[in-house]
Amino acid sequence: MDLSVPPDITFVVLTTITLLAAIMALQAKELIYGAISLGISFIGIAGFFVSLDAPYLGMLQIAVYVGAVVVLILFTIMLVRREEVDKDETGETGESAAGLWLAGLLAVSIAGIAALAGPNLPTTPPEANLPISQLGAVLAGAYPVPLIILALLLSAALLGALVLAKVDR
Repeated sequence: MDLSVPPDITFVVLTTITLLAAIMALQAKELIYGAISLGISFIGIAGFFVSLDAPYLGMLQIAVYVGAVVVLILFTIMLVRREEVDKDETGETGESAAGLWLAGLLAVSIAGIAALAGPNLPTTPPEANLPISQLGAVLAGAYPVPLIILALLLSAALLGALVLAKVDR
């Protein structure tokens, strides 16, 4: 007795869940419901990875996007008070100019790192049947620059979340 679901039905169900959740995330009036819908959409994308025989990428999608990004959004929503957001609408341009300058500086530094290390990236992919226990060592040895760029982007996202969550006493 074969209990497996045909791929067409799996694809239709995952597509429906992902698209409906993404539309709900865009149309949500409350930020909490938007973040939850975004998490459901990310879980649908992880389902696509699993259905394409890439369970490691599916679990990585859940860990990074659902486990980190959506939780970060939810914590930011909970920590930022509504009255402080209304108070900041007075139009202080100094902080926004500094933020734009820092974002530009980050973009230029990432582009510089990528331009310097671009020719040094390996041209052959890693072994196809690589065990997960060796994956970190292979990726860190073969692709150090993309990992540094990813670390810079994650650090920038963390700093942005800390600035949004900061409460002046």
